[in-house]
Amino acid sequence: MPRLLFYILISIWFISCGKTKENNTKENKLENETESIKATKNLQSDCALKFINDYVEYCNKIENVLGVIEWVNTNQSTTEKFKSELTRILGEAKKGDSELGLGFDPIFDAQDYPENGFEIESIDKTTSYLIVKGKNWDGFKLKMKIKKENDKWLIDGCGIINIPKDNQIRR
Repeated sequence: MPRLLFYILISIWFISCGKTKENNTKENKLENETESIKATKNLQSDCALKFINDYVEYCNKIENVLGVIEWVNTNQSTTEKFKSELTRILGEAKKGDSELGLGFDPIFDAQDYPENGFEIESIDKTTSYLIVKGKNWDGFKLKMKIKKENDKWLIDGCGIINIPKDNQIRR
């Protein structure tokens, strides 16, 4: 009888050790997936913040050598779709009013902008939309869309460019 009890206890111990190892493997996998999601969000937000804050820096310069279209076309963090839509919007606006043009900046979707730059407010990983808010101007928000091309996150929409009207920030 004591031998039978010994074998039962040993069997239970082996089974419980196997379950712990299995649980640890599941926990490690979940932690790795969580870290991967965090890393993706960081890459997305880094891409968006770099673009919009570089654009703020460009707009803050009193004498810009490049126009907006040229600046965006030389910027390597935007998709071709973004570049062509910006060119189309500004071209049509110029035809409509050759002096005033659009009357506001389509990237900021406003005439004014936070001169101190932007910070991330939220990221929606399912839609690849994110919202940035002005530093020292919390009320100024801007919706952006990012897209992964050739293993690199790029800006595919910002302000009114490639952002559907019903998805833009209300002004």
